[in-house]
Amino acid sequence: MLARGNLVGRIRGQRTRVKRAILAALMLVAAAVPVRAALLDSGLDLVTGNDFAPFTGETLPQGGMLTEVVLSAFKAVGLSYEVRFMPWKRGYDGVVAGKYLGSFPYVRTPERESEVLFSDPLMEVRQLVYLSARTPMEFHTPRDFKGRSVCAPVGYALPTELTAMIATGDLVRESPADLPACVRMVATDRVDAFIIDEFTGQAAVANVVAERDIRVSDQPYARVGQHLVLSRANPEAPAVMAAFNSGLKKLKESGAFDEIVKRHLGHSR
Repeated sequence: MLARGNLVGRIRGQRTRVKRAILAALMLVAAAVPVRAALLDSGLDLVTGNDFAPFTGETLPQGGMLTEVVLSAFKAVGLSYEVRFMPWKRGYDGVVAGKYLGSFPYVRTPERESEVLFSDPLMEVRQLVYLSARTPMEFHTPRDFKGRSVCAPVGYALPTELTAMIATGDLVRESPADLPACVRMVATDRVDAFIIDEFTGQAAVANVVAERDIRVSDQPYARVGQHLVLSRANPEAPAVMAAFNSGLKKLKESGAFDEIVKRHLGHSR
């Protein structure tokens, strides 16, 4: 028969091994993110918006380049979601409220960071300043916007520096319903400029007005990442985001990401 001290020690050792086994099992479950996230497959949809070629748009092939990227990244980890198209602000507000799982593509801002989770970058793009051919404004630094007007549709975020200038009254923002309206306002010199990535800007100008009515600054405003965002109101969002980032990595490492981008940029030309 074991002495009492040895028996207690063995019991404690067994308990320690059980705890370690439980922790290991929990780690395995956490790593198996697709299993946990699959509970959301039929419950919540992803949302995005229109007038953002070649990235998103319900009339674009596969709903746009980044719509295909997002769905393919989820598929790579065994997940499937529906995508709904709606006005940008309505969709984003629905995500923040937990009505929808997530939306894309979004640029990081301090305000958004407090409301949603951001994925790894879907891709990085150059933000360009599109100016009216009639405005004397030139762009070299954000300070050049002082005393000017900028157009950004409802639901679109401006760079932090410009948002601060608007708050102090040093810059006027016009916010129509969509990007084509901004293009028309700049082309007719009702507003000095709008800021958008080079691909969307090129497509918007070509579809709405004569290119001679708008010029592009030689100096890009910035280079930024575009992201999937998920609702912080959803307790499963961190697990879903981890799964998505894993799928996005697989997509890029396999070469499938480059194939999607090449195909869609070919469509947009």
